[in-house]
Amino acid sequence: MGNNIKIAYLGPEGTYSYLVAKERFPSLELINNSAILDVFYFISESSEHKGIIPIENSSGGPIAESLDLLINNEFDVNIEESIRLNVKLALLGRKGVPIKNIYSHSIPMYHCDLWMRKNLKYASKTAVSSTAKAAELASKEEGSAAIASINSASIYNLDVLEYPIEQNIPNTTQFFVISKTAKTPPTGKRIKTSISSFFPSRPGSLYDFLEPFKNNQINLSRIISRPIHGSPNEYAFFVDIDGSIFEEKISDTIEIIKSSGCNLKLICSYKDDLVYNL
Repeated sequence: MGNNIKIAYLGPEGTYSYLVAKERFPSLELINNSAILDVFYFISESSEHKGIIPIENSSGGPIAESLDLLINNEFDVNIEESIRLNVKLALLGRKGVPIKNIYSHSIPMYHCDLWMRKNLKYASKTAVSSTAKAAELASKEEGSAAIASINSASIYNLDVLEYPIEQNIPNTTQFFVISKTAKTPPTGKRIKTSISSFFPSRPGSLYDFLEPFKNNQINLSRIISRPIHGSPNEYAFFVDIDGSIFEEKISDTIEIIKSSGCNLKLICSYKDDLVYNL
């Protein structure tokens, strides 16, 4: 990797996007961005820039903003690889200080809801933009705590009051590494291909899209529908395929689907075998 490569992540420092970026690219400069859209703008500035964006959480589901930006693909980005993070959450605060309010992102808040009802049922709950922002706020307000990464404790000078929270319930977040580099055949143990598709509004269009995959015995591991901005009652789809677009069977299937009138905007093949425990 060249010295000019910079990695954009959804900040502030201490978010899980930051931790994944730091783990995956330890020797490169990390650039803090306040929104997922800002990550896309940053990588559009240079083919050497890369970005880390969250895609889906096993408890909270798909990240709508990331999917919509990929589906519309106005920035013409490429997915380079997928990274799955096994998330362990911590309760951060001040030892000996009663907790009156808990900050966290909405997804960790949802994941830990039963635990909070049992252990902190009288505390109010406030959802914020990120777990790192939650830790920052908790560090400034007496009687506040945060559900966040344990790494945020040292960043924001907080005590670890409980760790891990709800460790018996799987909590995995998937991230994409995106860039504007040219698409190349990926290497790895597991290869995925993601496409975004817009179907014509007519009976049978969804069937016409799915049938070629069935006929060619190609597995679809994810199909997510998203409303099309400015087009009420019309939807686009984000689809994951097992395998690479550089495989003849899959590339031929894509051509069959295109010939049926489906509009395919994003076609990226990438490795899907990186798993971190942070």
